[in-house]
Amino acid sequence: MKKIVLLNDSLLGGGAERITLNLARGFIKKGYEVHIVLIKDIIEHEIEDDINIHKLSKDGILRKNKFLNKLLLAKKLKDVVKNISKDGEIEFFISNSGDMDLLSKKAGLTNTIIRYRNSMYEFYLSKFKNKKGINKLYHKYRFWMKFKNVYDNRYIVTVAKALEDDLVNKMKIKPKYITTIYNPFDFEYIRKKAEIQIDGIPNEPYIIYAAKFENRKNQKLLVKAYKKANIDLPLVLIGNVYTESDKRYLKELKELIKELGLEKKVIFPGFQKNPYPWIKNAKLFVMSSNSEGLPLVLVESLILGTPIVSTDCPTGPSEVLVGKLKEYLSPVGDVDALAENIKKALISYPEIDESIIGRFSLDYSIENYLNLSKKLFKV
Repeated sequence: MKKIVLLNDSLLGGGAERITLNLARGFIKKGYEVHIVLIKDIIEHEIEDDINIHKLSKDGILRKNKFLNKLLLAKKLKDVVKNISKDGEIEFFISNSGDMDLLSKKAGLTNTIIRYRNSMYEFYLSKFKNKKGINKLYHKYRFWMKFKNVYDNRYIVTVAKALEDDLVNKMKIKPKYITTIYNPFDFEYIRKKAEIQIDGIPNEPYIIYAAKFENRKNQKLLVKAYKKANIDLPLVLIGNVYTESDKRYLKELKELIKELGLEKKVIFPGFQKNPYPWIKNAKLFVMSSNSEGLPLVLVESLILGTPIVSTDCPTGPSEVLVGKLKEYLSPVGDVDALAENIKKALISYPEIDESIIGRFSLDYSIENYLNLSKKLFKV
């Protein structure tokens, strides 16, 4: 049987991990044997029995020395690939995380397509904004050289058209090949999962945002805009924390909610393995991010018929909310504009036409990947 291997850091409960599983389902439908290789043994999503999972380590650490650790992980990756290949050649790999982008190179997996998922340029700017002088120049140069070492001369698929500019013109990367394929969504699967009865969903209309709690997702902006909009509907914030920084951010967010007198109006259901019933039953989905790649939750909301208001952050929202939906994009960080769009969307919202979301169908994306692999690797 034909084989495809997807490379991930883990299967945490995030959007990038959902896309990996969407890809797996799509390739299986096309008759492929699909393997997912994880650096860390962390799985928060539901995994179908016909997806093969391999883990390189428990927590990503085989040695304390970072250089040696990467070498050992690359060797383990090479060994796993060799084992998968015993009874049939692997046609190509898709890397879905920064660490796997590097390890796939160290392991010599030349037929790897890298999914470029988020704006590295925005991260690059924010990472060094507090440094000054020679120290700033030195660290920026070191970071850029490491980045170039991983991505120069690689096969790259960006998940939004704007990310091609981000990578080539802003980060000055010279890929071997670059194109854009939008993230794949299994419409039937999403709509089916949305019909499942879930405990805890409010019976009354509500507004929702589903995202990891962190600065980049900027739930603080949403809470301020929600207060400014002065509406009666409760606000549901679905998400999880994974790092100490995330925990601090969530603590600050809850302090802000208390300061604004919104404790009784903001609901925290925690991480949801199946967020779709929550999104489908919401009156409005509001995204407040500072930056994205291609925001999955926006497309998923449209698939479920839920109206959207979003910041017009780099990158993705302006490629999702097109036509009449563009009016519901707000400048990044603008509390007043976001509040006005929330109020406007609750009064009336354009019909969500299937033609808007057809670009994101699973079949369309999978065909693009298979055609690209034939072009690049002559499979």
